[in-house]
Amino acid sequence: MKLLIKNARVTDPASPHNGQTADIFIENGTISRIGNNLSVAADKTIDIPGLYVSPGWVDVFANFADPGYEYKETLETGAAAAVAGGFTDVMVIPNTKPVLQNKAAVEYVTHKSQQLPVSIHPIGAITRNTEGKELAEMYDMKTSGAVAFSDGLDCVQSAGLLVKALQYVKAFDGIIIQLPDDKSINPHGLINEGIVSTQLGLPGKPALAEELVVERDIKLARYAESKMHFTGISTGNRWST
Repeated sequence: MKLLIKNARVTDPASPHNGQTADIFIENGTISRIGNNLSVAADKTIDIPGLYVSPGWVDVFANFADPGYEYKETLETGAAAAVAGGFTDVMVIPNTKPVLQNKAAVEYVTHKSQQLPVSIHPIGAITRNTEGKELAEMYDMKTSGAVAFSDGLDCVQSAGLLVKALQYVKAFDGIIIQLPDDKSINPHGLINEGIVSTQLGLPGKPALAEELVVERDIKLARYAESKMHFTGISTGNRWST
């Protein structure tokens, strides 16, 4: 299969063609030529105004709901949506049923994903059942294919437990992911607290609920000399840490 992409703007900081408009000739899935006004025989030519090309995108916090909630999504339907959107790699959160919290659960995802059009990487739970009470089997999950650890939609509330997790994953260069949310501050909030939440009559969530966890967890990561990634940040950077 020979594919010619015409007049595409390249978006790839690692490429010498970054920011340039060029023609791209692909043979059997491999880019063989990049240049201007290429004149080559191709089985298919793509020439669309405003076309951009880039390496495959990565989603680091997706919910494919499989196993347990297949009526919402499955690994197959999630992968199909991802590839249609230009994503080649997807990390899936552990908020499934059962929770991705042990070797068997992680292997279920990795094995079922082998024939799918995108690479699916399981995120193992930090705590059992993502309840924030005791640590899950993170080392076993790591050896089975978990690429990071998070309680997904359930932010770890206990500083003591989280610092133990940060110290634990250092042994295998693991990383913790947090969706920062202090659940004790208006747990029923639906949107950021402010004028809009008041106008809509919806319970608001103060920015403080997010900022307190971010500031705390930065300090915990520094104390443990470990790695942490925050996701789902929705407020401005006002942290003093």
